[in-house]
Amino acid sequence: MAPGLRSELHCVLICCIVTVNSLTLTYPFYNKFTLFIDDKPLLDHNIGDPVVAVGRSQINYTEDQGNFIISEDVYEKIELSTCDIDESGMPDLFKATCYSIDYFPEVSVDFAVEEKADSELFRKTAIVNITVVGRDRLWFRLASNSTEKIYGAGEQFTYLNLKGHEFPMWIREQGVGRNLSSPLTEIVETGSPGAGGDYHTTYYPAPIFLSTWNYVILGKQERYSILNFTSSTRKEIYVHDKQLMLNVGTATNLMELVGAINREMSVIPPTLPEWIYNGAIVAVQGGTQNMLDKLQQCLDNGVNVSAIWIQDWAGKIETPFGYRVFWNWRWNEELYPGLDSVIFDLAQQGIQVAAYINPHLNVEGDLFVEADNLGYLLKNDKGETYRQDFGGFLAGTLDFSNPLAKQWYAELIKKNIIGFGFKGFMADFGEYTPVDAVATNSPDPYQFHNLLPVLWASTVRLALEQTGTLSSVLPWARSGFTGAQSFHSMMWAGDQNVDWSMSDGLPSSIVAALSLGLSGFGLSHSDIGGYTTLNGILTRSEELLLRWAEYSVFTPLMRTHEGNKPELNHQIYSTNETLKSFARLSAIYTSLTPYHKEVVSQVATFGIPAMSPLFLHHAEDIDSFDIQYQYLYGSDLLVAPVLHPSKTNQEVYLPPGRWIHLWDNDQKVFEGPVSVNVDATMGKTPVFFRDNSKWISLFHDIRNRFNL
Repeated sequence: MAPGLRSELHCVLICCIVTVNSLTLTYPFYNKFTLFIDDKPLLDHNIGDPVVAVGRSQINYTEDQGNFIISEDVYEKIELSTCDIDESGMPDLFKATCYSIDYFPEVSVDFAVEEKADSELFRKTAIVNITVVGRDRLWFRLASNSTEKIYGAGEQFTYLNLKGHEFPMWIREQGVGRNLSSPLTEIVETGSPGAGGDYHTTYYPAPIFLSTWNYVILGKQERYSILNFTSSTRKEIYVHDKQLMLNVGTATNLMELVGAINREMSVIPPTLPEWIYNGAIVAVQGGTQNMLDKLQQCLDNGVNVSAIWIQDWAGKIETPFGYRVFWNWRWNEELYPGLDSVIFDLAQQGIQVAAYINPHLNVEGDLFVEADNLGYLLKNDKGETYRQDFGGFLAGTLDFSNPLAKQWYAELIKKNIIGFGFKGFMADFGEYTPVDAVATNSPDPYQFHNLLPVLWASTVRLALEQTGTLSSVLPWARSGFTGAQSFHSMMWAGDQNVDWSMSDGLPSSIVAALSLGLSGFGLSHSDIGGYTTLNGILTRSEELLLRWAEYSVFTPLMRTHEGNKPELNHQIYSTNETLKSFARLSAIYTSLTPYHKEVVSQVATFGIPAMSPLFLHHAEDIDSFDIQYQYLYGSDLLVAPVLHPSKTNQEVYLPPGRWIHLWDNDQKVFEGPVSVNVDATMGKTPVFFRDNSKWISLFHDIRNRFNL
């Protein structure tokens, strides 16, 4: 080694240790090595359990309305048990060539781990580059042990700790039920294979995961891959590609790590539009008069309304799944006469109106014809415009790989939504792109499938930036992949069932927010009351609706949804009693405005998720790592949503610190860590605050004004 390089080589009999800046390499004998980063094991190779394998497979993607059945036959898998280490790049670079003697030199893998200059965000950073020769399937394995916990992988709905499970990185509908052992999922699967989903199906997977060893892996793969955490000794990344690049970042603790991840990946405005704090965004449909009647009903019962959300502003059609929006993104004057004037008049009263849009156009609409004539839609393999079944109707998808198409759609948003006066909109879908669709500037359809929601998000952001409305207009989206974090303003958890099920009901929306907050995006919320409704099987009760609303008070955005079959669901306006209960909750949300603003500011400035798992703030508390249905909203409020019907009390786990129950008139202080049983009658979802919070006067005021 050259003189003066910051590297050490210690040889004692057969054990060698090479320190490469923060990278440390040990190899006790030939063909066995362990590579550490910041004193944490990153790679661990030996002949019997090699760090890499390659192979071949046949895979089939069957798509039906955004649900994908992926069938793969791995007919060859070669473990590359021999690794030759190249130390010539020391002290900054670790390199190795791995192979199987039986297949060399036809098949091999070259990989390098290069430490980069000090990062402003991470304690240490490194880049792992892997190149495969001779095959197009790669299994790359990172070190693990039985006590390590793993989090992230985008928006997950079932498991917060990913250890023990595997997660395909493929965007799709989440499914109905998402539990193959549940009767509901079995019923849905019988009628439409793939539509029931499973624990891992999600609108927003992301090949990002963090370890309790205080490092994060930021995967750059865009094609189909699987994050496999089923082994006690390995974190395995399986990719359909000949190349893989991973960014590694370390931190002193998990809070610093998550903050660095979120600041690295997302670009969140420091403030959300001021109008959202005026109350709840209330969903209604059915035309101008019905919209105004429901709004007046809400106001007469004291509901604080920030906006009326009319998803059917462009018209509606009837399908077997229920009423759906007519995907022709212009004002439907027949259904909503005088809407332009109504939007103006309501704005004068401090009430905004929100709309709906997605990246697809119904073939029956004039905008489809225009986009088709311009060549702005995805094609099939025959060069024809792809007309895809979206459940009772056909639609085309914008080809956002074409800059002209992207700008055309941004102009449509600017004119028909922002320019029309809408102050918010749901930016839906993005998961349905089939693998036989052809894009103008993306020759790999398997890559483009996961990229489309990123391009969709960037198109929405483009419209906001070009109109200068980032701080006044709020879009909320459900789909994404790595890179979309840079463009989103707000996520929502998608289409949960209108039930209490752990896998697809109210509880799953909590896990979704927490996992997404650990994956690069810290602002999320859900449809109050859920969405998916099925005749005779799934309908929303008043209790579920209000329990969902109770916890949504302590989230960045409070928004209702009527569901896909509004007439079957209990709505906030179904009875005056429900409206009065909801009015109280909307007033609490509004009263928390200064705290909401600080939470959002912390997300934008420090990368701290608005809703975060307890362990993020209390990494010293082992028991906190097993809690996935409680969360901290900001730093000072601990929320324990009621997850089951007919509950009148609830056990809550309090991490270290001194905590006060928000609804306790005696204001008893609990010293954590401790589990306590508290009153959880309707209207009193358990919430605790720190006894040294700077917001303690605000919390006392809320208790005094709104306690039941």
